[in-house]
Amino acid sequence: MADNTFTGRLGEDLAARHLEQHGFTLLARNWRAGRAEIDLIACRGNTVHFVEVKSRRGKSAVLPELRVNAAKIEQMRLAAQAWLQQHPQWHFIQFDILAIRFSPGALPEILLIEDIT
Repeated sequence: MADNTFTGRLGEDLAARHLEQHGFTLLARNWRAGRAEIDLIACRGNTVHFVEVKSRRGKSAVLPELRVNAAKIEQMRLAAQAWLQQHPQWHFIQFDILAIRFSPGALPEILLIEDIT
């Protein structure tokens, strides 16, 4: 479990840097509303992005982005509703997935999938 936790934290750090390098401003990390959590909340322009980060190490048969299912998206929506109640100035929202694959001896592969809903 410690290895998965390390990979997850490393992935979230890399994801945050990736978003910032691509013109996003980070607003929150690991934001919780009850049991629902959003890994990263960022904005670009007048849109707030709720981002689920999925990281995998090695040559796993399952791509990290495919691990986001309908239940996870529903949790993201619930958390986003709670966040938006506290930040009502945002009118444009988007749900994204940022997938990272770490392979030995190679640079991480980063894939941002925007507007998944």
